[in-house]
Amino acid sequence: MTDTYTPRSATPQTDLAGKAKDMVRDVKEKAVGLTDDLTRVAKDNAAQLDDTAREFANTSKDKVGEAFSQRKSIGAEYIGTIAHATGQAAQAFENDLPQAAQYIRQASEQIQNVADRVRESDVRELVGEVQEFARRQPTLFFGGAVILGFAALRFLKSEPPKASAAFDARREG
Repeated sequence: MTDTYTPRSATPQTDLAGKAKDMVRDVKEKAVGLTDDLTRVAKDNAAQLDDTAREFANTSKDKVGEAFSQRKSIGAEYIGTIAHATGQAAQAFENDLPQAAQYIRQASEQIQNVADRVRESDVRELVGEVQEFARRQPTLFFGGAVILGFAALRFLKSEPPKASAAFDARREG
C-alpha cells in the first residue's frame, strides 16, 4: 500500500464554503449599496426638511411681526388718546391753575412723543430703549409699568363700541 495523496476535485464542503463566501460578499455589496442609497435619501430629505423648516420659520416670523405691528399700532393709538385726554385736562385747568395746566400740557406732549415713537420705531429699537430706560431709572420704570399695566387692563377689558344711537333709533322707529 502506498501512502500517496491524490488531490481530488472540489469536495462538496469546499464548494459550499465558496458559495457561502460568495453569498457573504454579495450581501456585503448589497448592504453597502443600500447604505449609500439610504445616506443619499437621508441627505436629500434633510436638505428638504431644512428648507421647509426655514420657510416655516420665516412665515412664522412674518406673521408674528404682522401681529405685533397691529398691536403696536393699537397701542400707539391708545397712548395718543391718553395724550389727547391729558391735553384736554390741561385746558380745563388753564383758567383756575395755569401753573398746573402748564405741567399737565408738558406731560401731554411727552405722552404724545411716546405715542409717535411707538408708532414709528422698530420693535427691536423700542425694546432696547425700554431696557436702557429701566437701567437708568428703575423706580420710574416700575411706576410707569404699573400705570401702563392698569391702562392696558382697562383697555383689554373694554368692549368694542356698540352701534350708534341713531342706528338704534332707526331700528325702533
